[in-house]
Amino acid sequence: MKKFLIFFSLIILATLQLSWPQVLSVFNIKPDLLLAFAVSAVFYFNFRIALATAIFAGLFKDAFLPLGSAINTLTFSIWSYLSFRLSSQISTENNFIRLAIILIVAMLNNLVLGISSLNSGNFIPAGIFLRNLIISSLYTAAVAPLIFKLNKKISA
Repeated sequence: MKKFLIFFSLIILATLQLSWPQVLSVFNIKPDLLLAFAVSAVFYFNFRIALATAIFAGLFKDAFLPLGSAINTLTFSIWSYLSFRLSSQISTENNFIRLAIILIVAMLNNLVLGISSLNSGNFIPAGIFLRNLIISSLYTAAVAPLIFKLNKKISA
């Protein structure tokens, strides 16, 4: 039942990320709900379920959103593994620690996506790159408490 709820939540979050209301967009930037869900799964589930969640979230993002080719599946898996390793080293019981981890992972993910976009030949002006890097990461961290609550309800 838990696996079905995770998969259903991924579908809902992918749909919500695709059709994010324009009124809630900040500078035409949307939060990365799938990344927040994949990384926060590390805090509430065991590693196998969290890694599977990260892989499926990356697959959904690669399949439905017009970004790079399969880079999200790889990066989401790496962020999930590194977050798991970090959470085994430090206490992640505090929501502020979790938000900091989500913020750092979102910034690193946006940095990797921006660099891979540059390597594929798409020129991005520095101001837009920094705007996407900072505002998108902050927006992802701002909606992460809602994702934490969703993961907590699923894990219960």
